[in-house]
Amino acid sequence: MAISLARYNFFISLELLKTLVAKGVKYFVLCPGSRSGPLALAAASLSKRKKLTLITSIDERSAAFLALGISAASGQVSCVITTSGSAVANLLPAAVEADRSCHPLLFLTADRPLRLKECGANQAVNQQDFLKSVCRHFDESPKEGIHLISKERLTSLVGKSFEMASNIPGPVHINLAYEEPLHPCGIDQNKVLDGWGIEEFLKDKITSNKIQTVKKFPSLKLPKLDPFSLGIIIVGPWRGKSKQLFSFRGALKKWQKLTGWPILADPLSGIENDQEGLINHWDLFFSIGLFEKIKEIQVLRLGPISPSRELQTWLKKPGKVQLLITEGDCRNLDPIGGSTQFSEGFSSWVDKLLEGIPTEPTINKKIVSQKLTKELIKYDLFIHNWLDKRLFRNGLVTEPALARLLPRLLPDSTPVMLASSSPIRDWLSYSGEGAFLSRCFGFRGASGIDGTLSMGMGLSIIMGRMILVTGDLALLHDTNGWLFSKDKNISLIVIMIDNGGGGIFNQLNIDRIEEGDFEEIFLMPQQVCHLTLAKAYGLKYKQVACLDDLEQAIEWSFSLSTNVLIRVCTNSLEDHRLRVSLRDELKKTLSENLSTFDKI
Repeated sequence: MAISLARYNFFISLELLKTLVAKGVKYFVLCPGSRSGPLALAAASLSKRKKLTLITSIDERSAAFLALGISAASGQVSCVITTSGSAVANLLPAAVEADRSCHPLLFLTADRPLRLKECGANQAVNQQDFLKSVCRHFDESPKEGIHLISKERLTSLVGKSFEMASNIPGPVHINLAYEEPLHPCGIDQNKVLDGWGIEEFLKDKITSNKIQTVKKFPSLKLPKLDPFSLGIIIVGPWRGKSKQLFSFRGALKKWQKLTGWPILADPLSGIENDQEGLINHWDLFFSIGLFEKIKEIQVLRLGPISPSRELQTWLKKPGKVQLLITEGDCRNLDPIGGSTQFSEGFSSWVDKLLEGIPTEPTINKKIVSQKLTKELIKYDLFIHNWLDKRLFRNGLVTEPALARLLPRLLPDSTPVMLASSSPIRDWLSYSGEGAFLSRCFGFRGASGIDGTLSMGMGLSIIMGRMILVTGDLALLHDTNGWLFSKDKNISLIVIMIDNGGGGIFNQLNIDRIEEGDFEEIFLMPQQVCHLTLAKAYGLKYKQVACLDDLEQAIEWSFSLSTNVLIRVCTNSLEDHRLRVSLRDELKKTLSENLSTFDKI
């Protein structure tokens, strides 16, 4: 019988922590994250059994310094557990101090597997190198995934790392790659907790994802697409220079006019709302299966891919000729594989390609693309009206309703920054045409939540009056960013979604947790009144109770020239159920009308 990879990830994580505990590590500080989920579940189980002392922290930087204090007072190794990406970078300040003051400190960091490295995958960074300059020792699991580690290798990894942290006291870093699926079901958790062991595992076979070979396609000659055959344009977050954006927009308008292709754009793409062929609710189209009708098509991908799982799943299916164009970034930015990459910029590509083709086809083949675009726009308009009725009917503040209404309430061209996790995802799915009414910014490199407020402050110095939409934990994570308010050039309106912790984790595929508390180890709600905190920083603030209040609060905030906080309370669990029900209802509503795509 095949063993689930999620169960083995949990088993190895539990074995690793048990080995550290046996070595004498008692205190573990846990930070929230999805990639580190198996470690979180393992730590919670051992904590319940009184094998270790578990402390949770939403801030990796403060978590590392807390662990450093424990090590300084006890003289023993303490451990910090983090997820991937910029979370690891936040460990560096404490690692530097541990190095110079000679205190034993161990960092366990979850990471993406090798197949997702150096290919533009979301939140995949070179975190294995972040702490090397100050650490006594660095070690790691197999780069393809910790599920490939042997019992002997696990023992030596832990033993060597503990020895290096203890014998010449200082920081040590262990980087652990986790392949998906990450989160074991209740049955698998129970099997491991009931004594399922490595001897049994060695007799079985792992059920794992297929590991894709990453291929790089050098631009030896100009890659081409047929502008007069069926195609689609996918525009990811803008990664070029600011001064290149104008020519990029011009090239996009020129190419769309020539081809008639529909455009699926990320809110951070930098394109304008008057762009012809723009499809506003494309993320919902994928979730309701509309694009499954399209089998053979050319795909022009501009910039890094949006992290929509449905989009990525669709792109992996056969029948697509894909061209990926970046704005001078020669690194591989295709985590999916199967595309040709051209790195000299979209405007350059369009100009060179149009030199060798007629401005109009000899046979009007592009009529098929025009028909596809018209059909998508028709469904887009239907979803627009349907969502308005569904989300605004009772005036209740939900995260999807907030994402839909807010852009309509802002003065023209007001820049918006969207924090990672729920805000940017809801903006993609539910803001509709509002997503492109203003220029949007956000973290789409490492996709972390740290530094959110400070980044908004920095943007405001250049952009002037602007909006930051953030969650309560992301804001708390960077509370000292409010200290920049003394700069008279900063004029930031912060709309904080207070859903009682890391609401995004309600969307994880965990049916239940057998041992440990989900709220404690994932959501991590904090007993902090943000309005009182705002008052302490000398800020003006308002509380929003309904959608009508939101409009009044926006008008009030723009009547001021100082930094302000608008607090919006939501229920993350109910909002998760709402997102699921919206997609289910929409799919059912449109199921009888998808037949028109059969002829495309």
